[in-house]
Amino acid sequence: MSHYRIIASIWFLFGVVGLAFNAIECVRLMRFGDPLNGGGIFSTSIGLAFCLLAAATAIGLFQARDWARTVVSTVTVLLGLYCLSFIAMVGLEFGAIAYAASWLGLALVAYSCIVIWVLRPHDHAV
Repeated sequence: MSHYRIIASIWFLFGVVGLAFNAIECVRLMRFGDPLNGGGIFSTSIGLAFCLLAAATAIGLFQARDWARTVVSTVTVLLGLYCLSFIAMVGLEFGAIAYAASWLGLALVAYSCIVIWVLRPHDHAV
């Protein structure tokens, strides 16, 4: 299995699972009210958009599109900054699972950067 298929599978899984959890959270916030006066719905909407972008980009990587490489490069930098800020500011406050998920996110960022930036476009024949 090529490296592009591996990161496309991981990004697709990340996008679909994130979409499901964010959609459930958004419905819960709309149904029972938002204690943050709209801030929770806004941040959940940003999460929905990010996960949708991740899933669409994964489909582009499966089809070996050049635009998908550019989008993954941008999204990996954003995800890496988010994971680093979560680790630095929150740490273990939300528990060990959230902390471990942040480190797994950084591992995904590192692997995606290596595959996208080091491997040449002709290396990702699908």
